[in-house]
Amino acid sequence: MALYVVVSAAGEVYAASYFQQADVFVALLLSFAAVCLTFNLLAGHEENNARVTKSSLLIFVSLNLVTAISWIGLFIGLKYAEPAIVVAFMVALGPAATVWLNALIRRQGVPPGSDIVVSVLIAATGSYMVWISASGNAGVEWGARSSFGLFLAIVAGLSLALTNILIKLLFDRGFSGRQVLAHRFYGVILLLLGLVDHFSIVPEISRHWFAIAAIGLSTIIVPLLLIQEGIRRIEPVTVNMVLSMAPIITFLFQFFDSRIVPSSHTFVGNVLITALAVGNIYLQYRRSA
Repeated sequence: MALYVVVSAAGEVYAASYFQQADVFVALLLSFAAVCLTFNLLAGHEENNARVTKSSLLIFVSLNLVTAISWIGLFIGLKYAEPAIVVAFMVALGPAATVWLNALIRRQGVPPGSDIVVSVLIAATGSYMVWISASGNAGVEWGARSSFGLFLAIVAGLSLALTNILIKLLFDRGFSGRQVLAHRFYGVILLLLGLVDHFSIVPEISRHWFAIAAIGLSTIIVPLLLIQEGIRRIEPVTVNMVLSMAPIITFLFQFFDSRIVPSSHTFVGNVLITALAVGNIYLQYRRSA
């Protein structure tokens, strides 16, 4: 999970810079088409006896929907707002939402008090990050597009929390990580086909093929492989807590992007979220020891 945070943070900062002068939807369409094809081929060589029932089919449909919302929301948010704040806002919502969604959907009862307290504190820190942007103290100038980017980050964060639980439900029903990855991106591909300018696909590829490939590998393909294994091995709340360390790593990578002005306010918010995440992981380790 730690390697996932580093790889995805570097890729997201690079993608945010690239999207300032390129077509977001073309890059995402090609990347997700490649991901879908790759994992369908891998899943085809895997023996698995998991049965597709009505309930598992409904989970797959729901997973396709929330996957489309979370990924497209994330990348458009990266285009218009400071990456470290977009990532912070997403992961701030994730733990708070996961605690209650996990209790509701997987019927695990009331979560431990420490999980609830930390989730509330992380959500509060996320609100502070929104204030940073709205008050003009972020690394990117505030405007109508910035507010739109943060709104999409809110939606993406809530969708991401639900995504982790839906994947866990499929694992509980015997589906493998490759099978889940093979069948979770049909929705995002269909949505992107509706959003993309079809006449721009070939020119975009010819001009930016290397950047598109780099973004696909660093922000989608490699991180998905890493996080899939993390979701399989640990509970959804723990996954989100580890992901809460992503904002400070993203902030550090922003020093390589000349358009972003380093902000001490953003750094403080990132440190708060990271500290809360590490503290909660320690408490969960103490409970399971």
